[in-house]
Amino acid sequence: MSTTELKNIISQYIDTADDKLLRIVKAVFESYQKEETDVEMPEVFQKLIEKGLEDSKAGRVRSHDDVMADIKKRYNIAS
Repeated sequence: MSTTELKNIISQYIDTADDKLLRIVKAVFESYQKEETDVEMPEVFQKLIEKGLEDSKAGRVRSHDDVMADIKKRYNIAS
């Protein structure tokens, strides 16, 4: 079945739908759009994540405690 045929069939259902069905269809469309936007990530973030994974695999990592100790020292934060 082609996209055009599907659109026509759905349009016919919409034209005769009651309030309950219209709310369901609306929720489905909103959910689908939300999924689409959730999946998309700016390319710069994707590259940073890939770099982080590569660093991790290569052993270029630091513990949380080490990082926090450096931050406290740098910004003169008492423990």
